[in-house]
Amino acid sequence: MNNLEVFYKKTVPYNYRKKNLLFKVSQSLFSSHDIDLGTKHLLQTLDSEGFNSYKKVLDLGCGYGPIGISLKSFYKPSIVHMVDRDALALDFSKQNAELNGLEGIKLYGSLGYDDISDRDFDLVISNIPAKVGEPVLSHILEDVRFYIKPEGRIAIVVIDAIGDYVTKVLESNKNINITFRKRWPGHLVFHYKFSSNIFNESKPKLGAFERGIYKRGQKDIYVNDLEVSINTSYGLPEFNILSYETEMLLAKIENLKGKQIKRALVFNPGQGFISSALSKICKVDEVNLVDRDLESLRVSRENMISNGYDSKKIFLFHETSFSKINPKSVDLVLGILDDKEDPKVHQMFTKELSEKLSNNELMILASGSTPIIRIESFVRKEKLFEVVERQKSKGKSIIVLKNRV
Repeated sequence: MNNLEVFYKKTVPYNYRKKNLLFKVSQSLFSSHDIDLGTKHLLQTLDSEGFNSYKKVLDLGCGYGPIGISLKSFYKPSIVHMVDRDALALDFSKQNAELNGLEGIKLYGSLGYDDISDRDFDLVISNIPAKVGEPVLSHILEDVRFYIKPEGRIAIVVIDAIGDYVTKVLESNKNINITFRKRWPGHLVFHYKFSSNIFNESKPKLGAFERGIYKRGQKDIYVNDLEVSINTSYGLPEFNILSYETEMLLAKIENLKGKQIKRALVFNPGQGFISSALSKICKVDEVNLVDRDLESLRVSRENMISNGYDSKKIFLFHETSFSKINPKSVDLVLGILDDKEDPKVHQMFTKELSEKLSNNELMILASGSTPIIRIESFVRKEKLFEVVERQKSKGKSIIVLKNRV
């Protein structure tokens, strides 16, 4: 069973302008039951408003690919860029492009616009998430001007919860011309352009992340009387309260004080509490951060640096597995398993990590109690690890595993 198969939920059909399309979807991605209703509304407005040709398209936050793939299927001469911060979304988009026999699609990871170098799109389109935070939302709506041609068009859909804010931003910008808007129960679609004089402005040299647009606030914690100061970011959990899983992992890190570690691996690092605390408590020569979420990787890296860890010793892996980590090369693994993911995903992670961890070294996992119980049963059955201990608190659990010699 390959990596994507463990994430696969079902295949959903979709007809766009008489093109019959199929999309493999994952429970771990947005709108896994069917093509999102907002996406359907957005695509329908392109049809009704005569978007019949477009040379170069940017699908921002592509998910598993319904927007970009639909547009490519209708107008095959186009070049379509599909970007997302989630590596799993990109994997499924690639798979779905192949499933529908489409070429000329460029897929890559990007946090907003930060990893996009092209500036000549004539159509930028997005189903914008609701929980990105108002500063990031304004950035998405207004800074798109640095990536489109003059007369380039933008088409977006948002849910009602942020509809008023989006309307305010678009209407208050004197350089934005709203060419279409329509409201459905629960959703609002806009098409808009920028006035020609705006294109004389220079693009900022730094990306939005480096400019601090994603920053939300500061949270300080103490581990073994050492202060760890975290700059939290919009779009990630634990910006004000630590999860029980994080608290349990921090308690285990306290027990590792002074330990010499050549190479540590932290997966799903969130805001960077675990990796930053580890770098202050232990003597760590190198830290590998692994996550699907590009924002989490970059936030964690910046927080480790701000807490005094050498940037040259931090390595980021934007992927859904651990394929780029060499076998038997890691001395400590720390991570939080998403308790909403399928048990098959947890088993895949556990087995992969057993191959990366050096003999007789530790892996410490936190999650809901049910996933941890399943992990314990799995590792005992497969004889992957020795179970050192398991603790439970408030419906959450942590398990300490030692790799077998």
